[in-house]
Formats: sequence, C-alpha cells, structure tokens
Amino acid sequence: MTEPRISVVMPVYNREQYLKESVESILNQTFTDFEFIIVDDQSTDSSWSIIQEYANNDSRIIAVKNTEKKGCYSARNCGNRLAKSKYIAVMDSDDISLPHRLQTQFDFMEQNPEIGICGSWAKMFGDKDEIMQTLQNHEEIRDFNFFYCSMIHPSVIFRNKNLILYSENRSSAQDYDLWSRMIDKLKFANIPEVLLLYRVHNEQIGSAKKAEQDNNANLVRINNLSTIGINLTEQEKQIYLDIIDWKFSPKNKFELFISIKMLENISVVGEKLGYKQHFQHLLKNFIRNIAESAIQNKVTSLKLYFTAFRKWKIFETPRANLRYIYHCLRNLLHV
Repeated sequence: MTEPRISVVMPVYNREQYLKESVESILNQTFTDFEFIIVDDQSTDSSWSIIQEYANNDSRIIAVKNTEKKGCYSARNCGNRLAKSKYIAVMDSDDISLPHRLQTQFDFMEQNPEIGICGSWAKMFGDKDEIMQTLQNHEEIRDFNFFYCSMIHPSVIFRNKNLILYSENRSSAQDYDLWSRMIDKLKFANIPEVLLLYRVHNEQIGSAKKAEQDNNANLVRINNLSTIGINLTEQEKQIYLDIIDWKFSPKNKFELFISIKMLENISVVGEKLGYKQHFQHLLKNFIRNIAESAIQNKVTSLKLYFTAFRKWKIFETPRANLRYIYHCLRNLLHV
C-alpha cells in the first residue's frame, strides 16, 4: 500500500463540545488521500470516546491516547513523529476546515516546491466575526514575524522532509517560536483565501491564559533580537515590548532618545541581514507613534527632529512638521 499524501495532526484535550464538528470537517474534505492522527492528551470528558467512535468507522483515523497529560505541543510532536505522509496539516479540535482546504493546500505545495510552510486566511466565528488576513510572500512574512506571529497556526501545512517539532517547555505561543526558528531555514507562504473557520471562545489557550501567552510571545520577540546580535538592558527590553504593544509613551527625554536610538539600531542591523520594506515600514510606524506620544506628553527634541525624524520622514506634511517644531520651541521657552 502507498502512503497517504497528507497527515492531519490534531491534539485533543476536553473538547467534547466542539470535537465532532472538527473531526467531520476533515473527514468530509474533497481531498481524501490522508491519514488523520488524533492525539488525546488525557481528556477527562467524553473526548476519547468520541475519537474512538470515529476511528472505528473510518480507517484513515489513527487514534492515540497519551498515558499522562503532557500538553498541547507535546501531543502535536507525538502526531508529527507518527506522520508518514509527504505533508503534515495542522488542525485544532475546536476549529473547522472548509471542505476544499486540503486540496487547495496540496495543490499549492505541489506547484511551489520551494515553499516549506504554508498557511491561509481564516474566518473567526463564535465570540467574534471577522476575517483574519495574513501576508502572502516569504519576505513580508519574515519581516512581520520579527515583531508579531505571522501565521494562523491551525491553517498551516508543511513538508514532512525534516522533522518539524515544537518546543515543549511552555504551554503557549510555541507556534510563534517555531516560525521564528524556521523562518531562515524554510520558505513561508500564505494563501489569500479563507480555508479555515477559527472558533473564538473563552476556553481557548489564548483567552484563558492570555497573560501567559503574551509573556511567552515576548520571550520570542526578545530572542528574535538576540538572533540578529542585539542585546538589550532590562529597561530597554520593557520599552521595546511596550513599543511593540503600541502602548509606549516617553515620560522624559531620556526615554524618548533611548527608544528612537534602539529602533534605529534595529533598522540598520535588520537591513544588513536582509529584512526588507515591510520590516522598515513597521519600524517607521513605531517611531511615528512615539513622536506623536512625545508631543502629547510635551517631551520633544529638536535634535531628534533634525536627525531621526527627518531621515525617517515621520511627519509627512508641512503642517505636521511645523506642529512638532512648535511644540519643541514651546517646551524650550517653558524651561
């Protein structure tokens, strides 16, 4: 017998409420040449019984039950190690894959052999109703991924050439960690089409443990800086993370100078390492946001205006330039 062409890997923990919809969305795919590896991570509800029932009726399902609770990413790694196919498709036990998802992604990967990891757009449903759009080409994805997670995790498919495994030392944001580790080793892409319905509800890791997820994502962001040779002090790290979160507002000229010089340094180093237009555009927006916050806080600097702000063309209209200079002079006169 020939091996199936796609292995769908789905971890499960206490998802009896949504599990049937998720499983059936895979079983009802227009593309049928797949194995469906479902790893139950010691569920305490009826999830395992539901999995066994489906497995008894469909030979494509490989049902695995962990002997102890190991966590979502350990369960994913278990499935990835068992996968025999050319491609591995990620699936979550509360989402719904649209019927043509696997066929669309299989065709894309076959037609683009240089791509190692491919995602798609997704439509939120449940507590939110909006379309999640992602950047399409590798350069833009790489630029964006330096600051923010660039892929919708349960929409992803990747080649099963080299064993791709998640870190298991944390319980959230390990997909972002994986993309950051793989971004310079493999080519990424996103198909600009909704292939997944992404359920939003209070029981998700992202909702239930948002603080932990944010902290783990921040660790990845700081590590991304380290990989390009930028090491920050603790104060600089906090400023940088506040900038990324769009909540940094300089309290004094020292914070204003340190934030702008930090971003300029990241820009210079990033350019040397091949980070391109989208990377620089994000940095420019960060600097613009700081400049606007500085005006509101009455923390301005003519020196920065004639160096960093003019070089970056932060103030795009004559009126905006005059506004900043006016506030600089006004602050000087009040000293």
